[in-house]
Amino acid sequence: MNIQQMKYVIAVANNGSFREAAKKLFVSQPSLSTGIKELETELGISLFTRTNRGAYLTEAGQDFLQRAEKILVQLESLESYYQTSETREMFSVASQHYDFLGPLIAKMMAEFNQEIKQFRIMETTTAKVIEEVREQHSEVGVLYMNEKNQAGIMRYLQQGELVARTIHTFSTHIFLRQGHPLAKQTKIHRKELLAYPQVRFTQDGNNFPYFYEDLIEIPAQESVVYTSDRGTLMNLVLETDAYASGSGIVIGGIKDQIKLIPLADSQPNQLCVIHSGKRTLSVEAQRFIQGLTDILTSELANKK
Repeated sequence: MNIQQMKYVIAVANNGSFREAAKKLFVSQPSLSTGIKELETELGISLFTRTNRGAYLTEAGQDFLQRAEKILVQLESLESYYQTSETREMFSVASQHYDFLGPLIAKMMAEFNQEIKQFRIMETTTAKVIEEVREQHSEVGVLYMNEKNQAGIMRYLQQGELVARTIHTFSTHIFLRQGHPLAKQTKIHRKELLAYPQVRFTQDGNNFPYFYEDLIEIPAQESVVYTSDRGTLMNLVLETDAYASGSGIVIGGIKDQIKLIPLADSQPNQLCVIHSGKRTLSVEAQRFIQGLTDILTSELANKK
């Protein structure tokens, strides 16, 4: 079994036929067919069901595809690890759900339009942010830490030989629609939120509290809506009496439609950038961190 055979299988699975896969890979169809047949013989399984209408993965083929894709992703990460900043073609960042990432990446697109052809923003769960950076799919990650989750997260960072850099400190804010019954208050206490639904980001079944993305959790809360999408969360807040929690830093037109009210007696939170402790940050990563720092500093100054 070799890397080329794995690429053949993935190409056929993605294109639905041996002929189309051969075209996409710029190889002859007989060569591709022979490579897959030799792989099937070596493994003692049938990867595809071949019909006049195309090729379809068998159950064994589906299992092989999942494993092969993971290997090829790791190979791409290994290759990108040793690329110099001059030859890089993609910059990737993994983050919890923050809307200030869009404007920052837009600025970077203009600055690095000759060097970087692809920009990737992976908005995901806390655990996956750490995994993305540990596995080198993303060069940097963005997440928050406070006294409740810091010990747990730091253990995971140390296991992956990752380091964290604090770039901003913020207090917990409650997100409400303009006409919400609590919208006119200058501060909100936890007990006042019990009467309203909370919208939270799902953590994909992860039961470790230090991986939760939401800044507050009220055990007595009776109504909770889980979502994995920032847009859905905002729509629920705008159209109902539900509330969400966050940094209080919102950029763009949506900030004119919502109220951001400090949570009373909230502990300080640190917005952190994580990255590999074994590798020098690229020019792009350094620019991203500086740009993120500038945006947050500017927003903080505007609030004063």
